[in-house]
Amino acid sequence: MGLKVATHRRGGLAVVMLSGELDIYTVAVFRRGVDEAGCTGVVLDMHEVKVLDSSGLGAIISLRSRLPAESPGVAIAGATPQVLRVFDITGTRGSFAFADDVDSLIDGMQATTDAGGN
Repeated sequence: MGLKVATHRRGGLAVVMLSGELDIYTVAVFRRGVDEAGCTGVVLDMHEVKVLDSSGLGAIISLRSRLPAESPGVAIAGATPQVLRVFDITGTRGSFAFADDVDSLIDGMQATTDAGGN
């Protein structure tokens, strides 16, 4: 199936829309798409992600660790139950903010940035 990545900026954050499978075969496509966005805060829109394997999860964790400590970080919108299960099984769900929609995550991330004086 592959992975489609589309990015745009909103309020200084990158919104990365993913569609398909984020797995060992598509991690390079994911990394390229995120790197091209060039923002310090990222919202991953995962409404259309059908598969997330350990390689895909590793890429998301790696993305978070590459961002500056003072950045708003990485948040995940629209994760399906199958995708959430990967975060739950690995104990990484608490490391990310999750919401059903992109807008609420952006509002929260911008509020955190504004409170921090950035």
